[in-house]
Amino acid sequence: MGMRTSHRILAQCVIALACVLLPRAAWATWSVIAVDMATGRVVIASATCVDRDDAFLSGIQAVVVPGKGVAACQAGVDGTHANQMLVYRELQKGTDPARIIEMLSADPAFQSRQFGIVDLTGRTAGHSGLSNGYVTQDIQGQVPGTQIYYSIQGNILRTGDVIPNAVRAFVHTKGALTDRVMAALETADQYGGDSRCVCPPLPADGTKPAIACEGRTAYIAYILMANRADVSGDSHSNGKYALYLTVAQPNQQGPNVIKPGENLNPVKTLRTRYDAWRKTQPVSYK
Repeated sequence: MGMRTSHRILAQCVIALACVLLPRAAWATWSVIAVDMATGRVVIASATCVDRDDAFLSGIQAVVVPGKGVAACQAGVDGTHANQMLVYRELQKGTDPARIIEMLSADPAFQSRQFGIVDLTGRTAGHSGLSNGYVTQDIQGQVPGTQIYYSIQGNILRTGDVIPNAVRAFVHTKGALTDRVMAALETADQYGGDSRCVCPPLPADGTKPAIACEGRTAYIAYILMANRADVSGDSHSNGKYALYLTVAQPNQQGPNVIKPGENLNPVKTLRTRYDAWRKTQPVSYK
């Protein structure tokens, strides 16, 4: 093997390693995570303007520990899943979310990351890195008079109004924890969501599109809820959970793509599917 060939192979290996280790830019854009100490439920929902399959976003972003807590790992996402697994293990141990953020800060790419963490003791923490895409925000809090705690965060948002209005919707919506989370996700969408996304142009011949598109600010969206007794998987987001609804664009594969009669805005389609699921729940679901 010649010297030039050896150098070429070495360079290719270095590039491949860099692709794994460097943060992947702006994969997740806005998310809502919440817990209800009264019911033991944890919930995460999110949407982003990255056109991928229906399992992509939750698979790279969500950290779900039934009976313990929930987290979102987004912005410059760690493609190695080391950060996600750190959060997962520490939530299992009962580590304070603020301490988990401190541990994550050892990552050289920490300022490109965004995190929200909430546990079932009511502790919350968040981080929005200085090199996150503008607008980037995270807000944590408790719904007054309840045992409900939340963290809502986003990056590359259209305006600075997105997250504060999502928080207001979450706090003021009545009903189950998932109702609050869906309302917050929708409100972020209504206030502009991801600044990169728009609807496709209308057909040049003036015909009606096969699938409607209303104010698309994301390509994919999902909502996930775990009850206290749900079973974790062997990773940070692949357990058996009480609720998992996800939406992807029609050009993707799988049973959860947007279909005729739905909407190319995945948050609107997620709302439709969530409402259908909600009707199947007993009156006692609160």
